[in-house]
Amino acid sequence: MSKKTKNKKKEPFFGKMRHMAIARKITLLYSGIFTMSLLAISAFLAFNFTVLQQQEARQHLMSNVMEIESFLQRNGGIDTHTLRSIIQDDSSEARVYNITSGELYCTYAEDDAEIFLEDAKNRLKERLEYASEGDGDIELFRQEGLEIEARRVVHEIGMEYILHNEANEEIMLMAKEVVLEDEVYLVETFEVLQMNSGLFQEFIWKLALCDLVGILCSILIAKYISRRILQPVDAIREAAERITIEDLSQRIDISGPDDEMKELSITFNSMINRLEKSFVRQNQFISDASHELRTPISVIQGYANLINRWGKSDPEVLQESIDSILSETEHMSSLIGKLLFLAKGEQNKVLVQKQVMSLTEIVEDLEKEMEVLETKRNLHLEKEQDVQIYADPDLIKQLLWIYLENAMKYTKENGNITLRVWKERGFAFVSVTDDGAGIAEAELDKIFDRFYRVDQSRNKEISGTGLGLSIAKWIVDSLGGEVSVESEVGISTTFTTKFVIYHEK
Repeated sequence: MSKKTKNKKKEPFFGKMRHMAIARKITLLYSGIFTMSLLAISAFLAFNFTVLQQQEARQHLMSNVMEIESFLQRNGGIDTHTLRSIIQDDSSEARVYNITSGELYCTYAEDDAEIFLEDAKNRLKERLEYASEGDGDIELFRQEGLEIEARRVVHEIGMEYILHNEANEEIMLMAKEVVLEDEVYLVETFEVLQMNSGLFQEFIWKLALCDLVGILCSILIAKYISRRILQPVDAIREAAERITIEDLSQRIDISGPDDEMKELSITFNSMINRLEKSFVRQNQFISDASHELRTPISVIQGYANLINRWGKSDPEVLQESIDSILSETEHMSSLIGKLLFLAKGEQNKVLVQKQVMSLTEIVEDLEKEMEVLETKRNLHLEKEQDVQIYADPDLIKQLLWIYLENAMKYTKENGNITLRVWKERGFAFVSVTDDGAGIAEAELDKIFDRFYRVDQSRNKEISGTGLGLSIAKWIVDSLGGEVSVESEVGISTTFTTKFVIYHEK
């Protein structure tokens, strides 16, 4: 045997539990707690069996006393044979002392045991004399080798004593004086409360059987409960094993009670929904980006080949190629910049610096910039003063530029573009309206998708990446606003954005 094997320590039980299946842990914990509780209750009952035995013995002794008293009242006397016939319980004994005549009758002494009877009579006589002095019975019981543990008056019976002898056996003794017309009797019945008695053994066997059945039932119930509880977890595990990048259609059945496991299943399904949408969006993004980048790259490659073949000696071809390459490079740079912005936005890496700002001032700045650019479009500004919101001024300006650039692309020269700012019912509104080509109703819910361009076959001459409105939607969502679009084909298109108006606290 190697040293490594010799020095290997045995892992403790609780250490092993960490590597167990959850179902087995639940079964062990549930059945263990139930077993410990059951054993604790059983131990308590066994420990307190003396109380139960005392109660049963009390009933026997009280019955014996009442039967002896009844016989004495009917017959005016008693003998040993009759006394033994009355006390038929093997665990109980009795003695009747005629205080008037000094005669003693016992169930536990033979008729010829005169010395024993004479001694018992003398002790009883002394005990009765001392008892009249208060606690004299304590001393007399002690002389007989008995210690009084407890004593009490029993209604309609007399005195009850709990005694201990020299062998440390517990004895219950019931005593009553029976007064007849001419004679007075002292009736005593007693019983040794033995813990190894048949009653105790029977009780222990029954208790052990109940414990065994209870423990087995607790194990079976714990297994059933653990399986029921972990059924949704198994379903989640099986669904997770079936899920691949190519197949995200697996879902967990959420029928059943409204508990934490159902919430877990709903959360898992929601996570898979988001993953599926994310993969679809990612695949679409890669496909669209590849498609959009393929065109400028092909153009640049084509003009580079043209320069290589003929442009070296032909200035016109050289200049045309350089201009086209620069144009496509600028287009690619714009496309990549917008893609990076969207990627950072989805990863929450775009720094949003909100502050109290004026929408009115922003649109006034845009009006001045539009005049400098000489766009050959007529810009009309409609504004209300002091329209304030809590937002990022740079992102708001970028948002409105996207709307304006989009309006200029689809509005002919000398067309009209209206930029409007107003407030209404606690909200601030800003809108951009053009009188361009318009958007068909069927396409309105797609215009914010990446790389989507309305009727591309008719707009080949219009430059763009199809990412502007996607960026606009991200900005609006990031600032807690809402965007809506109204359009009529061939008449106009209006982009309206709503923000919560700022109120000073």
